[in-house]
Amino acid sequence: MPLSVVWFKRDLRTTDHAPLMNAITQCVQNGDELLLVYLFEPEMLAHPTTSSRHLCFQWQAIQGLNQRLVSQGLSLKIHPLQASAADVFKWLHSQHQLQFLFSHEETGLRYTYERDLNVKNWCARNDVVWNETPQLGVIRGLQNRKRWSYRWHANMRKPPIKVDFNPWLKAGLLPCIPEWPSPWKMTAPPKPTHEHDVLGKGPFQMGGEEQAQQLLTSFIKDGRIENYQKHISKPEESRQSCSRLSPYLAWGQLSMRQVFQALEACESKTMAHRAFGSRLRWHCHFIQKFESEHRIETENMNRGFDDMTVVTNGDNLLRWMNGDTGIPFIDACMRCVRETGYLNFRMRAMLVSFLTHHMGHSWKDGVNHLARCFLDFEPGIHFCQFQMQAGVTGINTLRIYNPVKQGLDHDPDGLFIRKWVPSLQEVPLAFVHEPWRMPPLELAMQGGDTRSVAPMIDIKATARQARSRLWTFKNHPAVRAEAQRILNVHVDTRYQRRRRP
Repeated sequence: MPLSVVWFKRDLRTTDHAPLMNAITQCVQNGDELLLVYLFEPEMLAHPTTSSRHLCFQWQAIQGLNQRLVSQGLSLKIHPLQASAADVFKWLHSQHQLQFLFSHEETGLRYTYERDLNVKNWCARNDVVWNETPQLGVIRGLQNRKRWSYRWHANMRKPPIKVDFNPWLKAGLLPCIPEWPSPWKMTAPPKPTHEHDVLGKGPFQMGGEEQAQQLLTSFIKDGRIENYQKHISKPEESRQSCSRLSPYLAWGQLSMRQVFQALEACESKTMAHRAFGSRLRWHCHFIQKFESEHRIETENMNRGFDDMTVVTNGDNLLRWMNGDTGIPFIDACMRCVRETGYLNFRMRAMLVSFLTHHMGHSWKDGVNHLARCFLDFEPGIHFCQFQMQAGVTGINTLRIYNPVKQGLDHDPDGLFIRKWVPSLQEVPLAFVHEPWRMPPLELAMQGGDTRSVAPMIDIKATARQARSRLWTFKNHPAVRAEAQRILNVHVDTRYQRRRRP
């Protein structure tokens, strides 16, 4: 019998899932067999942004969805396979007469873009119909942002796709259960095949559609959102008052439409509700930017910065990656995100600022490390935000964060620092943000010497150097010309006057 396949990508859910509903409809109409697959591809496992926490999060979601399908009396399940898309679809076509392929569009990494082009060409050559559905409000092939916000809101207000398995059951159809080639079968989550994995102890958020729904309810309906604005910049308090939905959105275990409509359903909206709502749109804005200009995975968005001199210091880079710079707030934030996969937005921006401005490194030196650390790694947001914080877009405000001031502002009692840098637990509060300022007697009482508390760099001197370097380049004619091009492509014409370079 002809076979219809639903290819799950970054969309591990059964609600608001158009490809799954379209596949069920197709099978009912034509009597096709149905198969659900998720692929842990060799390119994914070898990619420098991949870490074990990502793979476990996806694996947990698959197991949760399969348990839900069983609880609904369905014999369907998602088959996780460690294989390439090309190999799987060729094998299915030869063994099971693959006729229809259903999936969401994916705004992923370069390898997923090239893979999708290859799959598209293969489908055309073999008379396989590939039905791709947009998601996240991202528009493929967009040339500019005219009316993009209007179109995004219109899309978010559409009724969510209700996936109904009853027609499939009533038709008496059975799922396809292939006898897969043994190298593809999986009984546990895979491991990255590169040597740069980040092994944190956790606890990490658990993957799964059910967990995503519970978190959405606790944030919107049960009131966690009330402290959203108050604590958004605080590294410890934000762990409760921020939504914590970003991993589920990044890996598609919750659709943006579900979150938007849950927020819209609130009877009374505070400033916190409005602030959170604007960030939902920003989320898709950055992914749209990456969709339109995916070269920024490896290149400066503004080519005018290509000639800017950067530092290459392997020892300092390793200290930054390990949270061993001697700057307490930097080290606490890096150790936290390495261990738990989460850090609030301002602290993420500070880590990037410290790497690129104070240390003078290229953003490329740290972009993959933090991608591995972030449980909510979303390519479209990650690379755009990294470049924005590094100051190489030419259209955004230059922000050089002072890590001592950030610590004093957002961790005034030093609790977050003491939690993640245990060696500072007994240091008096007056010096916990700048232990190098301790008087010799106090330092001796702590059992240290000046070398043990010395920061890796002088943050005041390096900040001055960074300002001079960045402003010199930002005013360069090549940077300004590129900035205007970026505005024309990525910013709605209504707002360009406000952001003219």
